[in-house]
Amino acid sequence: MPMNMETPVQGKEIGGLFIEFEDGTNEPEVKAILENCNIPVNYSINYNSDILPSRCYIMVDKDKIMDIEGLVDEINLTIPVKKGSNYVLTVTERAIQDKNFLAILEKNNLQVKKSIYCYVHLEDGHMSWNPDEDIPRIKDEFRMNEKVLTVNQEMKVNDLFVEFENGTTESEVKAILENYNMTMNYSIDYNVDYFEDKYYISVDKDKIMDVRNELNKGTNWIAPVFPDIKKGNYYIITVTEQAIQDKNFLAMLEKNDLQVKKSVYCDIILRDESKNSIWEIDALRIKNELERNEKILTISTDGSTQ
Repeated sequence: MPMNMETPVQGKEIGGLFIEFEDGTNEPEVKAILENCNIPVNYSINYNSDILPSRCYIMVDKDKIMDIEGLVDEINLTIPVKKGSNYVLTVTERAIQDKNFLAILEKNNLQVKKSIYCYVHLEDGHMSWNPDEDIPRIKDEFRMNEKVLTVNQEMKVNDLFVEFENGTTESEVKAILENYNMTMNYSIDYNVDYFEDKYYISVDKDKIMDVRNELNKGTNWIAPVFPDIKKGNYYIITVTEQAIQDKNFLAMLEKNDLQVKKSVYCDIILRDESKNSIWEIDALRIKNELERNEKILTISTDGSTQ
């Protein structure tokens, strides 16, 4: 790893990079790629980091992209991203469990792969280091490598938006956060009203395929922008407000002994007199720990690169 003995820039905070590599990229290959990139500061590598979940994807030749264009609908695949002569498309967990979707992949000789995330911590800055110029250059160099799928600069995080299950009280929210060793002071804005109401059903894992098939028969019953969430032995499926006013949807719920619930959103504000934010890597560690709690459905972050 590069060593630079010049005088560090005082107070220069530069964070790190989240780099997503293609399936099968091993640690020596990652190290070699970084060593061949002109990074003018010391750095360390967290290989195959569990801070970020691996992404399932398919790689499609540019000449075949039109053959599967009809599958791009947020339920199965995301919009293609060009990578060399191929396109990379994210595959949802919902799609991976769909026999019809898997049959289409087999027909087109496509294979679902799983990416490898690495966190590269840029450890210090020096007088010759200009993050505003060097980081975009470094990101561009990584993107040119065939084994690199995505590169994102680490942000500073100001807020955690936590989605709790239906009926979670303010005192329960406080207790959950108090049981986690937060690295800074925080405040809680409970049951915020600046998110749209979100409705969901909890489905046992053994019934998930049957329920999904019935949901797909309805018109606008599910919200594909929200992926299914696996919590223990059941899945959380987001449903639309339109669905809960549909008699056929309500009949399907009754048939499967399901109940529509409404999330409780809270804003965890990570600002006090000593700090205005935390680094994204620390926010992700907190997120991963909190998401183990059975009452928490999702956590998203809000921040900036400043």
